[in-house]
Parts: sequence; structure tokens; C-alpha cells
Amino acid sequence: MNTYRKVLFVCMGNTCRSPMAATIMQHFLKGIDILVESRGMVVLFPEPYNPKAVAVAAAHDMIMPSNSAIQIENDDFNNDTLVLVMNLAMKQKIYDTYDKAINVYTLGEFALGTDVDIEDPYGRGIDEYNRCFEQLYELIDIAAKNIIHNLEARKGENDDSNRL
Repeated sequence: MNTYRKVLFVCMGNTCRSPMAATIMQHFLKGIDILVESRGMVVLFPEPYNPKAVAVAAAHDMIMPSNSAIQIENDDFNNDTLVLVMNLAMKQKIYDTYDKAINVYTLGEFALGTDVDIEDPYGRGIDEYNRCFEQLYELIDIAAKNIIHNLEARKGENDDSNRL
């Protein structure tokens, strides 16, 4: 059982899926001391988050931060960081590209134990962004519960060892 101090979501450009996912995870982990951020696989310049992604999050009473896209780097990986990606190809690309890559899972793999692709809504209509948000929300709800369960189990282990 691993407990993490940071959750990092990664999508292609860090303008749609991963910032929405980070915003959703922050909603579920509110009050818990875990840093949640997002990165992109291919970020050529610090592009602002997609306005459709921001609008969809706002429609669900979640405010995405006014950040710009950030490229994932080797220094983003460590034992205390959980990296969640949008599909199996992205996971493989990270392991092929970054020699420090560790704790990388697809979101579906971490939440459900099976691969589920999160479709990229970039360049599509607001309905596709809504569907993407809803899919992310369902999976992140489960993933957050897994993270919280692991934290509580670890805390219980520490409490038990302090009594000995």
C-alpha cells in the first residue's frame, strides 16, 4: 500500500483533460494534505487552459486555477508522487521517455484496475468537454476514495505501532 503526497495528472497538452482532472481531484481531496497538479506530454509554450474546459468545470461549481500549460519533466517523478495519465499509450510513452518515471498509472487502471481511455475533447464542442468531465469525475471519485483509504490505513498502522 502506497501513500502519496502529490498527485500529478498528465494529458497531451495540459490544457483540457489533466487540468480538469486536477480540479476534480482537489474537490474530492479538500482538506487533505496532498498536492494536486497537472502537466502535459507536449507543451511547446505556456498556453492557457482551454476556455471550454474552464467553463465546464465552472458549470459544476469547480474553479480551475488560472494556470498555463506545463511540460512534464524528469524531476516530476518520485516515490511520493502518483502520476495518472489518460491512456495506456501515454503511460508507455512516459516510461520510454523519462528515466525517473515511477508510480505511473492510467486513471482507469488506478481507479478500476482496468484500462479506460479518456477521450481528448480538444478541438471539439462543449458536449464533448462535458462528457470528458463526467467520465473524469466518475473515475476520480473512485481514485480519491482509494487514496483516502490508503491514507487512513497508513494512519491506523502508525497509531497501532505507537501503542506498542
